Amino acid sequence: MDTDDFAYDFEAPGSDWNHEPSRADLFRQIDAPLYTTDSEGWLTYYNEAATELWGFRPVLGKARWCGAWRLFEMNGTLLPHDLSPLAETLKDGRAIRGAQICLERPDGSRVAFMPYPTLLRDRTGTTVGASNILLKVERPNLNLVFRGSVRGRPTLRAAQSAGMHRCSA
Repeated sequence: MDTDDFAYDFEAPGSDWNHEPSRADLFRQIDAPLYTTDSEGWLTYYNEAATELWGFRPVLGKARWCGAWRLFEMNGTLLPHDLSPLAETLKDGRAIRGAQICLERPDGSRVAFMPYPTLLRDRTGTTVGASNILLKVERPNLNLVFRGSVRGRPTLRAAQSAGMHRCSA
């Protein structure tokens, strides 16, 4: 076979060939409430769904750890922002999963959610920030939990009446 019979096309493909979207481009495609911070916890980005969940628009670079107005543990105890799951993830270097907390909006309404903080690293493995996807927890009787602090461990009957169920995996 004579290789001189082949014609080669050395033109580069179009500019969109092998395009790798930026992190911001990827985050814009997510419909769930999501925000990012730098490595010190200062907000660098949030999407419209996060604004709707929080009930206001925090100022980027001035809000730290979370965009929520106020945070609470599920028993009603105030949760300082510097102890939030994202803050703990950045400080400890490991993701926190399965936590349920509550946020309070400026209008006083409260919403329960599950945060999924994840470290963002550069090519060398150095933490450059974090992202956090917030999944709203919707239960018909969840308002019972927010009416006051719960003392001690709730009984099985109280947990079941509030719509909580034991699950073993």
